[in-house]
Amino acid sequence: MASADLTTDLARELLESHPLDSARVLERLEPEDAWRFLSELAEDLRAPIVEGFNPEFAARTLQHADAEALVGVLRELPSEVAADVLEYLSDELAERWLDALPELHAREIESLAEYPEDSAGSVMSPEYVALREGARVSDAMTRLRRLALVGRNVSYVYVTDDEGRLVGVLLMRDLVLAGPHRRLREIMIRNVFRVYASDDLDAVADVLLEKRLLAVPVVDDGERLVGVVNATQLVSELQEEGFEDAQKMFGAGSDEHASSPARFAIGKRLPWLSVNLATAFLAAAVVGAFESVIAQLTILAAFLPVVAGQGGNAGAQALAVMLRSLALEEVDARAPRRVLFKEALVGLVNGVGTGLLAGFIAALVSGNGVLGGVIALAMAVNLVVAGVAGAAIPVVMERLGQDPAQSSNIILTTVTDVFGFASFLGLALLARPWLLA
Repeated sequence: MASADLTTDLARELLESHPLDSARVLERLEPEDAWRFLSELAEDLRAPIVEGFNPEFAARTLQHADAEALVGVLRELPSEVAADVLEYLSDELAERWLDALPELHAREIESLAEYPEDSAGSVMSPEYVALREGARVSDAMTRLRRLALVGRNVSYVYVTDDEGRLVGVLLMRDLVLAGPHRRLREIMIRNVFRVYASDDLDAVADVLLEKRLLAVPVVDDGERLVGVVNATQLVSELQEEGFEDAQKMFGAGSDEHASSPARFAIGKRLPWLSVNLATAFLAAAVVGAFESVIAQLTILAAFLPVVAGQGGNAGAQALAVMLRSLALEEVDARAPRRVLFKEALVGLVNGVGTGLLAGFIAALVSGNGVLGGVIALAMAVNLVVAGVAGAAIPVVMERLGQDPAQSSNIILTTVTDVFGFASFLGLALLARPWLLA
């Protein structure tokens, strides 16, 4: 075999075996270069790699494909993946792409795109096995054999009535052991766990975890079977959601990726950096209001970041816990009083503990015990405020109908800086006669 042929065969084997790894490598390229590479591959290798792209990068990459190549990729993509990709296109371009697909496939993708983000319908797969309750066991076995021939692995076989409503599920053991002429209604399990297309992903995760299912059927308001949510797909979606929340906390766009172009990243980040700049000037104004006492006691400037930074860390801890609790519905955003009181108590105890340590070090360094007391008291005050603010900010955001994670860290930093500076310098002003003694 020629070395060129061997290299080609080896490359194909690697791409077939590791499409996700291949996708991660290609995401480091510009979209145009990524498509240039994909266009040189065999058609059956393109879709598995594109499926591994994040949807925004996939959309920008496929824009460089010609119509024939584009349709070839879209036909092979799972419908739920294609729906995610289309969200990043203009309405005009998405319509053109859908028009090029077979009508049934296009309708399937359009229906998935209509479900709210983070709902069961938005991540469900329309690829499932369902048979009518009047069908025979032999019909089910024939269907499963045909699917096995094309490489489809089936976890569950669902049973519907003549109107498409979910009425049961089949265990493979019962199906194999049953006589070929028995009706499915005779051997199916009628009590089927299900979720609704409008259900939140956290509720779906609870069902999968509690019942230890590989997949859960999704029904519409009329109990008609419309799809399934696979456990692996759900884990991927929840991981992505977690990363998006982390980005939003710090003012980055939830749909921004490392491969996003600079112009896109600037548009997402610059507005929140401007907000952060305004809040920084607010903190600076607080420091400016105490200019006279800082001029007399320049050592105060050295301890300002200590008090503010400790408050920021404590607030971030409370913020992370509250965001998780809201996501898992462990706390009612309409009645958070008990949680806020707990965070105030935690902040007080932690503030006194760390404040005494910081005050002791400050007194030792400066030789001024009063300064140590001022720092200890200011830190206790700031950690109480930080704990309450960290828990309260996402609650307030949710009550206002906003995403609790959206730039909450920027707001929290402002609160802890302002109160940290104000409490420390305010107490220093009150204690100035003893500090100067």
